[in-house]
Amino acid sequence: MSRLRLRVLSLRYSSWSMRPWLALTHAGADFDTETVELELRKRDLTAQEDKELEGDATQELSTRRQKGSVTGLFPVLYVGDTPIHESLAICEWVNEAYPQANLLPEGTLDRARARAIACEMASGFAQLRSQMSCHLFGRVPSFSPNAATRREIARVFEIWSDALDRSGGPFLFGRFSVTDVMYFPVRTRFRTYGIPIPERLIPYVHSLDALPAVQALERVARTAPAIPAYDEYLVSLGGDPSATL
Repeated sequence: MSRLRLRVLSLRYSSWSMRPWLALTHAGADFDTETVELELRKRDLTAQEDKELEGDATQELSTRRQKGSVTGLFPVLYVGDTPIHESLAICEWVNEAYPQANLLPEGTLDRARARAIACEMASGFAQLRSQMSCHLFGRVPSFSPNAATRREIARVFEIWSDALDRSGGPFLFGRFSVTDVMYFPVRTRFRTYGIPIPERLIPYVHSLDALPAVQALERVARTAPAIPAYDEYLVSLGGDPSATL
């Protein structure tokens, strides 16, 4: 197979970067992690995952493409010289390139359901993303989500409960899959912001935390570069961005 290079933003914060990193690691892929450092500003956090580029957009896009981006966003997986952008597309490629990892369910109906749930995470939950930005090692002791964010949190718990009831666990579709990859950063957000996990879902959360790929991610993320804008946002909420480092 061609050399694999995954270009990411700091794995301490970038939920989109964590997802393909987990999929590749769980699948046993031999790949290089290449961390791209960008000057992110506060507006990048309140926009949808840094998708608003203002004024100097053309120059910014050119700069990011020089760093390996396709659309201005990261992550990007390079298979040899061919880039694959978008986290979910990378995870789908990993499933096909490493079929022994079984990253999607075997049955056609279960695969469709898994993709639907994964796509819902990829395209939805705007309030959760903007109000509860991802900080693997940060903690906010007294966070109170607004009503729209509470509705999205409840929807996540509903998705988890339904999938686990159908599969019997320990993961959403029995085995660890792309769907779990997509929801893992949400699990970390709940931990960071002190969102209580319903008792019936605690075994699922513990299964995620104990996964070797997840533990490997947290080890690697400890040495990933800090992004001041993300840390400043957590501090503004009364949190500590390095609470568990």
